Amino acid sequence: MNPIPNGLLGDEITLSMPTESGWSDTRISNVRAEKVSAIEDNYNIPQEKTELFVWYDCVNSYPNADFEAGMRIKFRGEVFEIVKVREYKANSPHHIKITAEKTGNYKAEEE
Repeated sequence: MNPIPNGLLGDEITLSMPTESGWSDTRISNVRAEKVSAIEDNYNIPQEKTELFVWYDCVNSYPNADFEAGMRIKFRGEVFEIVKVREYKANSPHHIKITAEKTGNYKAEEE
């Protein structure tokens, strides 16, 4: 498998990992992030659901990171919680697709 082309990896996210004293943030560069919003019908009560899909390339994205459900991603003023991590690999990991659901907003100057 070939790496994801750099032309498709122009986004940056902040990965927040839970620690004993709060959260530890790491900026992850050269990823692809796509935000999708939809209105879902929940027993005739419309609810907005926003998800973030992040593609992390094991060659071109940096720094190296381990993604797990429960971690948070900050992206363009919004906070998302990771709910699913899927590795695509042949002999070794090629890229990782992360699915996260919106939990709130943050101020960019807090980073």
